Amino acid sequence: MKSLPFLNPAAGSPAVRNPGRPAVIVPTQAIDADELTAECAAAAATGIVDAVEWRIDPLLVVASGFAQGGVHRSVHSLAGAALRLLPRALTAGLPILLTVRTGFEGGQVEIIEDDYAEVVRELIAGVADVEADAGTAAGTGPTGTAASGVPVAIDVEIDRAESGSLIASAREAGVPVVASHHNFESTDSVERLLKTFAEMSEAGADVAKVAMMPQAPADVLRLLEATAAADASLPVPVLGISMGPLGRTSRIMGADFGSCATFAQIRLASAPGQIEAAVLAEILDRVTG
Repeated sequence: MKSLPFLNPAAGSPAVRNPGRPAVIVPTQAIDADELTAECAAAAATGIVDAVEWRIDPLLVVASGFAQGGVHRSVHSLAGAALRLLPRALTAGLPILLTVRTGFEGGQVEIIEDDYAEVVRELIAGVADVEADAGTAAGTGPTGTAASGVPVAIDVEIDRAESGSLIASAREAGVPVVASHHNFESTDSVERLLKTFAEMSEAGADVAKVAMMPQAPADVLRLLEATAAADASLPVPVLGISMGPLGRTSRIMGADFGSCATFAQIRLASAPGQIEAAVLAEILDRVTG
């Protein structure tokens, strides 16, 4: 198991202190400053969470104007809504993974391919601009960290038409990328999963992540087999998740098969089968020492 690359060593996260433990990432789907600040602070206060995934698709639904008579705002405005709130997420000191999910990926916002790509580009540029401002102020510009010194990464769905160019843009800007692939209906074959992991690595992603929906216990075994093989053969950290109740083994024991991180919940789950963070952390601490 390789480590999640955008952890904040200075913060002394549990995964940094115990290299055998996968990083624990919890989601927030906050849509306003107070909610975002409170949920990130609550995650940090547990002392067991390593990073927060901020799912901004609910925010984009609100920002798009659908709730205000269906008046659509520009893509620039959608990304700007998230970037304006980003400093509030960073106040807790936990690394942030910015993620946009549309309907077929289990998300809430429906935007066309071009708009998805433009939103992600705006996010990459906005995070990079904050980093540049921080470097100018401090005399140094740490890669992948925002003004507070807290790492910020971007999720890019590999099946998107412009995923390759988006990952390239992020690499050029020094913003870490988690490439992801989702199947909410079934579990891909081992061959397909390995091909997907390899595609993510070759595209330049910093982490290669897949999330599958099992229909039988054998599907979970297939996901874990592919994750272990990808971890052994690829230079980047990998993350394999089997969702729903059947997939709980992957969330608890995934590190034994090469997964660098696992997703848990504190308040609301962002995907089926997420385990309460405190419960999962206690299990992980027991099994990893």
